Amino acid sequence: MANPSKVLAKVEQIDSKGDGVYQLTFSVPSRYTKYLAGQFLHLTLEEFDPTTGYWPESRVFSIASRPRQEHLIVVYSVKGAYTKRMEKELAVGSEVWLKLPYGDFVIEESPVGSPPLVLVAGGTGVSPYIPFLLQPRETSGPVHLYYGVRKAEHQLFARELEQLKAQPWFHLHLVVGQLLTLDQMATDLGAAFAKAHFYLSGPPVMIKTFRTQLAERGLAGHQIHIDEWE
Repeated sequence: MANPSKVLAKVEQIDSKGDGVYQLTFSVPSRYTKYLAGQFLHLTLEEFDPTTGYWPESRVFSIASRPRQEHLIVVYSVKGAYTKRMEKELAVGSEVWLKLPYGDFVIEESPVGSPPLVLVAGGTGVSPYIPFLLQPRETSGPVHLYYGVRKAEHQLFARELEQLKAQPWFHLHLVVGQLLTLDQMATDLGAAFAKAHFYLSGPPVMIKTFRTQLAERGLAGHQIHIDEWE
């Protein structure tokens, strides 16, 4: 994996998704976007002096854009003091420092004939899956995205996911206003459930619940992958 780099990025676009959810697009030279699908970055609103090397207070966000582009996309939800500052201070044209890439939540490509990949996302937790889903591929084993949102208008990357539905390997299970359940996934996958690889990204309570339930159903540790930012 690439060594982390620090880059001054400009806010190119801000899209409000409602209820305090925002999608940010940054313009960044492509030499800084050699990350892997599923990795994350650090964003700081503070001044950073590259000559000192001291990195100020920051927050982490999954990267939601394909690698090797001239831009980066992150999605965030206003939940605490720092994200409230982001909502108030960031505007088109603002410059912020980013440090990337980090993380090993990297999804392994599933070749034809292999067990399915099951991507479980709650809210903004869909972000790390988007670069993986959008990367070019000629053939692929089945990929199931279980995506839970509180309201239909909260669905992120709706256009991209709708286009992906034309791919025979992609299966979107959008759940609105209800909890995602392992029982439904087991019913959908049938015999393939026991051999599937599960990726979990979203609220900590959701991740903990699914991790426990999957283990209780006998799935091995190497079949359960967690989006952890530690």
